[in-house]
Amino acid sequence: MDYYKNLLLSISTYMKSKDVMPCDPPSEYNIFRILEVAEKEVIMCRFLTDLLNPEGAHGCGTLFLKSFLEKVLNKRQLNDTSLSHTDIIKEFVIDSERRIDIVIKNTCFFIPIEVKIYASEQNGQCYDYYEYAKTVDSNASIVYLTRFGNMPSLYSRKNKNGDEIVPSHKITCISWERDIWDWLREMLTCLDEPMKQIIVQYMDAVHSIADRRAEKIMEKSLEVLYESADFFRAGIQIEKSMKAAKVKLIRLIFDDFKAEMEKILAKYGLELEKNALYYSYEETKHDKFYDCYSTYPGLNYVIKKAHFSKSSLQMWFRIEIEHNLFAGISLFDTEAAPRDGNLVGYQVNDITAKIIDEAARYLNRDVITPADWWFTWCYPNGKRQDAYYDDVPDFKHMNPCAVDLVDGQKRKEFVKNMVIVFEERLLKYLL
Repeated sequence: MDYYKNLLLSISTYMKSKDVMPCDPPSEYNIFRILEVAEKEVIMCRFLTDLLNPEGAHGCGTLFLKSFLEKVLNKRQLNDTSLSHTDIIKEFVIDSERRIDIVIKNTCFFIPIEVKIYASEQNGQCYDYYEYAKTVDSNASIVYLTRFGNMPSLYSRKNKNGDEIVPSHKITCISWERDIWDWLREMLTCLDEPMKQIIVQYMDAVHSIADRRAEKIMEKSLEVLYESADFFRAGIQIEKSMKAAKVKLIRLIFDDFKAEMEKILAKYGLELEKNALYYSYEETKHDKFYDCYSTYPGLNYVIKKAHFSKSSLQMWFRIEIEHNLFAGISLFDTEAAPRDGNLVGYQVNDITAKIIDEAARYLNRDVITPADWWFTWCYPNGKRQDAYYDDVPDFKHMNPCAVDLVDGQKRKEFVKNMVIVFEERLLKYLL
């Protein structure tokens, strides 16, 4: 049975190796990530264009251009006068249909750079660029910048009639993954703040578009699985077990929550809800959590001091997992017709102005911002904007924050800290 452990150990060791780990952690605050620039090919190009421009907003003169030509394109013996009189042109027009992403042009050379991130190739695109370039510079070649340094396809290299082709030696393939990343990394030693930090953030964006970790891990996993029939059988069994393992993790987290919450129930007048058991994490329906959008496992506490004119209404403090884990204060009607196989009652999705007025006797009105049956809510990091956060466990995609909770000690510490956040952001506003 050791082959189960050996299989997992082999793959786990590789996942931690330098071959697949990022070179540096991402910046905590990254304007490129916030604006989703990495996914926008035009903006990535425009920033690169400005870096290469001797008169760019960076104020570093020919520093970036000279380094790029020498380190990335292997062009040597460049004099400062020629470099300072080099034009860097974005979206260089060659005809009514074609625009070259970046052109580096001076009296010595004409360098067309075609940039591809996610955009598809166009019929005869590289051919047309090359034909134009060689009319300006007989020694010109196409620089083709892609995520991983791929050669353009024949579809792009051939003319539209398909009878002529750009020779492969006239195409210089460079990558965001290695060439641009390594060049920028080397440039950091030459830069002062704030330019240095801006380049670090741009490097984060470069890393995000050229991240091959998942692909490399997949290749290694296949390699290990095919080492023996025992490993392959072990892989099949592990695959069958993973869904149950992830569901068990969710239940362990809520068990820890229940234990941690015991310490503060009296302080906030909370009582574990035991009648409706509305989407309780202990229900068997959550075995299907990974088969549908969500089964909403959660943990409910009645806020005992809250009373409404309709006696069946209850204000709850609820901790829930949809995809991400969050908590909030919600409204439940014990006399509403049960739905979705629930035992008793249903959530109140229409929180009226009258209900808000009544709720404000028990909950600070300033934090009441109704959404469905929630008066207010937040993630474990204290934020309430619907977004992706690295420090919030996502149990659908099993992000690193979720996976880390497999470790019992880390899980208990994380739950303890989350309860503190929920106190500060939610429970302290109970009146």
